[in-house]
Formats: sequence, C-alpha cells, structure tokens
Amino acid sequence: MAPKNEKLTHLHFYYHNLLAGPNVTALPLNPDPADLFGRLTMVDNPLTLDPELNSTTVGSAQGLYGVASRSEVAFVQLFNFVFTADGGEYRGSTVTVLGHNSIFADGTREMPVVGGTGVFGFARGKVHLKTYSFNTTTGNAIVECDIYAFHY
Repeated sequence: MAPKNEKLTHLHFYYHNLLAGPNVTALPLNPDPADLFGRLTMVDNPLTLDPELNSTTVGSAQGLYGVASRSEVAFVQLFNFVFTADGGEYRGSTVTVLGHNSIFADGTREMPVVGGTGVFGFARGKVHLKTYSFNTTTGNAIVECDIYAFHY
C-alpha cells in the first residue's frame, strides 16, 4: 500500500440528536442514573445538508456518547459519520470521531478525527461542532458539523 498524495477534505452538515418525538434517533441506555454522570446514549442521527430535518440527507452519525464529567455536562463521544447519499462521492465511506465534547460550551467545540474508511482511509483531522438549536424540554438538538480530514 504505497501512499498516494494526501488531500484535505472539508465536509459541512448538521446532525439531529432526537431524544423525543415520533422518530427518536438517540436512545438512553440507562435513562435514570442518580445524576447525569454516567448516562450513556446510543445514536443513529441523520446527517442533513441544512438544519431542517427534511433537507437532503447525506448519511448518519452512528455511535454513542456518555456523560463523563461530574462538574459539567461533557460527553465522551464516539461517532462514525456514515455517508450514504445516492450518487455521492463519499457513499459507503466513514469518518470516525472520538473525544471530549463539552456540549454547553460557548462557540465552537473541537474533536479529533481518529480514522475512516473508503474515501477517508487513514483519515486524521478535526471536527468543529456548534449547537444550532437545543430544546431544553425534549433534549432534542441540531448540531452544525464541519469536518476537516486529511486522507489518501
């Protein structure tokens, strides 16, 4: 496997973390811990080009997150961004993200890209996350996501 020229790809989309409603995409595995610390949630969140749920779907964020801090609502988060858009150049490829996500921090949060498959084989880079909207009653959130991935 001789390395080819490395390139940088920028991807921009939104993921929808839906804990409530008719089409739940995030399922707490232990919904009633004494406090939020230790709560684990499995996800299969749609990825869309625009913040509206009915906009063009390009894939899904599959993985889990857990509340890993006693002093703030901060997640340890493992997501595979799975690209499924029909006819898209990234169809069947994934980008894997693993890291710390302090979800109520102001501004943009950053997490590392730790790998990928298909077009994104040997991926490395970073992800910028910014909460687009959050419903305090339902817990539903829309998160703007920018991936900057180096790959071959």
